[in-house]
Amino acid sequence: MVYSNCPTLNWSSDRPVFAIIGGGIAGVVQAIYLAERYPWLEIHIFERKKEILTATSSMNPGRPTFGFHYRCLETAIFCQDNTVKFTNFLERIGCPSIFAKAPQDGVYVLMKGAAHILDNFVNPVFTPDEVEPVFDQIKEHAVRKYSNDNNFKKHFGSPDQICRKLEESEYKRFLDPGLRSEVGACYETAEKTFDTVGICSFLREYVKKIPNIKIRTEAKVTLLEGIPLPKVTHYRITWGGTRTNKPRCEIAQFLTLACWERVGFFRQQLGKPEPHPTYNRLKMLAILKTEVAADRVDTIRPIFAASGPFGMISPQSCVEKPDGGMVCRIACTLAIRTNVMNVPDNKTLPIDYDNMLEGTISAKAKIEMASPILEGAKKLFSCLSDAKLAEVRFGTVRVPFGTSGNLDLHDPASEHHGRNYPGCCNLGDRVFVNEAMKMIYSAYNAEKILDWTETELENYLIYG
Repeated sequence: MVYSNCPTLNWSSDRPVFAIIGGGIAGVVQAIYLAERYPWLEIHIFERKKEILTATSSMNPGRPTFGFHYRCLETAIFCQDNTVKFTNFLERIGCPSIFAKAPQDGVYVLMKGAAHILDNFVNPVFTPDEVEPVFDQIKEHAVRKYSNDNNFKKHFGSPDQICRKLEESEYKRFLDPGLRSEVGACYETAEKTFDTVGICSFLREYVKKIPNIKIRTEAKVTLLEGIPLPKVTHYRITWGGTRTNKPRCEIAQFLTLACWERVGFFRQQLGKPEPHPTYNRLKMLAILKTEVAADRVDTIRPIFAASGPFGMISPQSCVEKPDGGMVCRIACTLAIRTNVMNVPDNKTLPIDYDNMLEGTISAKAKIEMASPILEGAKKLFSCLSDAKLAEVRFGTVRVPFGTSGNLDLHDPASEHHGRNYPGCCNLGDRVFVNEAMKMIYSAYNAEKILDWTETELENYLIYG
């Protein structure tokens, strides 16, 4: 094997180094867990952007989910438990802005017929009859597990009240008249919208204060190499920065891939390929701005048109006007336009993908791409009648691991409808993957990798 010819830098030579490639929510939360358990461990975060928590993490709309839009009960319960776990983690470390300062209590719209959006008729994936029975089981799980949990009640209310079926007279205010005839059921839930901007801002400053966490920004990792030593393998990390073309290197004994769109590529470099094909999905998030009259403020909610159109709005912030109305910023997605393209994760990203991800396309091009999201969403949600497109963001999410290879959201066999894989795995030789398929999985993944690290660390200290 030919190793990189570049100077090797280490902050410390007398302590093992745990390198985390990717400074998003998953990587940062993992770093915090590791630093708390092992204050003597050197933890190094490598982030390609100028600042951590500014890439895909910054475009997360913040919908926590108790799992109400999944037909698979196992997935729904997994979502519920990890929403609670992630919320408790943020509270434990003192995050002051866990939830958005905007109207809460989500609304799930279950379709019985096709929705007409952007000249397409989008059929429901599952009927309300298939989904609604799961709602009762989701509630039953919450009652069994959280009835005596004061933190749950503090954040989400009583477990036996986490969902309520709405009458048509209640939900018709939320929805465009053209959609109502195809609605099978609407439920109000106790879910809230996370304050993604506030959470990222807090974590950004919090992690910088931890002495044994070092952060390298503008560090785009290009090569990972295993260096076989007599007893254990070490890892050479090669990266380049925006200020210099000269490559630099770092040696680490432990390694986590927390960088989504490069995981498959790096796994190949390390000789640990994924046995089943996985994909990077480029997603586009539209940030809308709208003014809502005082008599319509109750129409601003986290709303998800599930089981078909897959359209979602998540209020990010609302400022009250003197007349009782509100000026709102809302994150908006619409599956048929939000999901831009899929690329195998072990291939070089196409130039169009990379340009959108890096934000190098023009403002005009962004507006042209995102305008259909707003146009289509207006066919779903009545509160968006006067909304304007304020900002467009791009980021990568991972299509779940598995053997089906089915990427179509609107196919019932798609793994999206039974997604309980959290996006973390142990590849052996002290190499881990931490993708956090959902933001709420971050704390769960950190705990799993912490357990694996404990075992690996014992072996390393004996044989390393």
